[in-house]
Amino acid sequence: MRFAIALLAACAPFVVAGCGKEGPPLPPLRLVPAPVAEATARRTAARVELRFVLPTRNQNGAGPIDLQTVEIFAITVAPGAPPPTNRDLMSTERLVGTIDVRPEPEEGAAAKEDPSDKRPRPGEAASFAEELTPEKMTPRVEPLAQKEAPVQDPVAAAKAAPPAPAYPQRIYAVRGVTRGGRPGPPAPRLAVPLVEPAAAPASVEVQYNERTFVVTWLPPVANTSDVPAADPVGFNVYVGGAASPVNATPIGEARFEHGPVQFGVDQCFVVRTVRTVQNVRIESGPSEPACVSPRDKFPPAAPKGLQIVAGPEGVSLSWDANTEDDLAGYIVLRGESPDETLQALFTEPIRDSNYRDTAVKPGVTYVYRLVAVDKATPPNTSAQSEPARVTAR
Repeated sequence: MRFAIALLAACAPFVVAGCGKEGPPLPPLRLVPAPVAEATARRTAARVELRFVLPTRNQNGAGPIDLQTVEIFAITVAPGAPPPTNRDLMSTERLVGTIDVRPEPEEGAAAKEDPSDKRPRPGEAASFAEELTPEKMTPRVEPLAQKEAPVQDPVAAAKAAPPAPAYPQRIYAVRGVTRGGRPGPPAPRLAVPLVEPAAAPASVEVQYNERTFVVTWLPPVANTSDVPAADPVGFNVYVGGAASPVNATPIGEARFEHGPVQFGVDQCFVVRTVRTVQNVRIESGPSEPACVSPRDKFPPAAPKGLQIVAGPEGVSLSWDANTEDDLAGYIVLRGESPDETLQALFTEPIRDSNYRDTAVKPGVTYVYRLVAVDKATPPNTSAQSEPARVTAR
């Protein structure tokens, strides 16, 4: 025992000295980007569009994000087939597209950037579209061979994974890749049902008033028998050749109002039927476009509040001002008793809401009315105001 203690005491200086010695340098941390965020899928007839937000941080370390490219993988699985493994899905043969990422500018270099560079930056929204060709619609993952199912107890059966859908799916995975080619973790997969889209709406018509277009259509006969859990159909309205609908969420009725109206500017509308299956919106093909060339055919309101006073210098008129944005002015109409045939006192409208008529004869009774005129070509004239009568002095 004494020998052991003496030996430990003799070695103690060497142990202490060894504690402060630096070891070999650690290998550099191999950073990879975090997954993309807010990933969604939308299908329009034979086209799928993915949208997501690029990450702004690394998955495994601090500092500037290392993100050069986003990779998109896809595979089609048959009804009832199990989901593919990550190894199978994110393989070279499943790569369907890439998105180059624009690096963050170095400090003081923002003014030297190329404005024509449209690559998305970290933190910005990006999208990817794929046409569903017959080849891509063909399943690459088939259902497992049917075997006699073992008897399960009720508790285990309740905890089992939900059965695979009874329709084919196109499954997508998205991940970021560093400048050195290191992939980051993928975002949650997006599964797009490959069910038949609904038919497009028919008989799309467009009416308009001063402020809004009113679009109406005939809904198709809904058929969701292939997807029992599908939501009721809705509708998306597109203006011109826009890639996104003007309505934020699918419309439940066959009517939609959209504004403002710009007179003289042609406008076309297209409507698509929307089925929502497995939280994915599946749109029909476009309806026949409904186009209109709106023109200003809407007169101002009739002037109100006409007041007249006869004085030694003529008849003074005043009235309430109209509020139309395109108001050009007013025209005063006058007639003499007893026939009171009205005639305009001038042809060019006046902007003021008052007027003095000096061309009157003392002792003659006059009747006055007003009309408002707008700036349209040709101009629109309002209905006449209520009459006011006075005898000139």
